[in-house]
Amino acid sequence: MSRWLLVLGACVLSACTTLPQPDADQRSQVRALARSERNAAFSLSGRFVVKGPDQSASASLDWQHSPAQDELQINGPLGKVLAQLTRDADGVKLIDERQRVTTAASLDELARQAFGADLPLTRAAHWVTGRPGSAGVRSRDAFGRVSVLTERGWRVEFIEYEDDSPDALPVQIDATDGENSFRLRVDSWYPVP
Repeated sequence: MSRWLLVLGACVLSACTTLPQPDADQRSQVRALARSERNAAFSLSGRFVVKGPDQSASASLDWQHSPAQDELQINGPLGKVLAQLTRDADGVKLIDERQRVTTAASLDELARQAFGADLPLTRAAHWVTGRPGSAGVRSRDAFGRVSVLTERGWRVEFIEYEDDSPDALPVQIDATDGENSFRLRVDSWYPVP
């Protein structure tokens, strides 16, 4: 169950990083690129907590996303790599801390194969940037940003954004399917390397 919890958390949330915080001009570029409907790309560091009926897990992550690929690393409390996930034209590959490899054609197929669950993992890159994609928008905040969306049985709430600007990126996201819950806290958004 703990492997399932870590991967679920990875695909939708304090590692040490050497990347500097973006300045104001870079922040605007980061936001525009992350929110692009056709070519979204981002790099982030954050922390997450995943809770299921029997267990909970927390870790940190570093995630780089582009339309062509994803590279995601889950780190333990002392920086130990717990899992690495990659997505590219060849499919999806997950390597856990014991070096077990799971491969699939898509993120959703990986979820079905590894966990026997229908998890909308392909939507995580939309959710983390506050874009609804194909999800149903249930409400928006005073700045026009998504505050609650639903998709395939999941309710996703955008608890906090970087600031009050309409193009701000999410800082805290809570999601639940009624049985499992997930909280992502983004520590930093970076320019895509």
